[in-house]
Amino acid sequence: MTLKEVRNELKTIRLYYSDKKRFDEAFKLLPHMAERLAKLYAEAISGAPLDLYRIYYKLHVCGLTQEVCAEEMGFSTEYIRSKNRQLIEYLLERFQTCGKE
Repeated sequence: MTLKEVRNELKTIRLYYSDKKRFDEAFKLLPHMAERLAKLYAEAISGAPLDLYRIYYKLHVCGLTQEVCAEEMGFSTEYIRSKNRQLIEYLLERFQTCGKE
């Protein structure tokens, strides 16, 4: 797994959460890997430091941009970007160490 793959999977998760109710209805008829992916990442992030957990939640579950997240949380955009990079590195390390199953 690479950083690029983690970023791409986070984009899929973000899209899934953006319209979760409709996707869940659709997935009852036609299953999609996005639902499993969201669960895998939820499990991975559950053991993360709280600062990274909060960034994951705001950016990838709530769907905020880094700029809006920074404003809402009272941080600079660069700080949020830095934390998001740390988050992606955390997830990559977690999946490389523990696997994605």
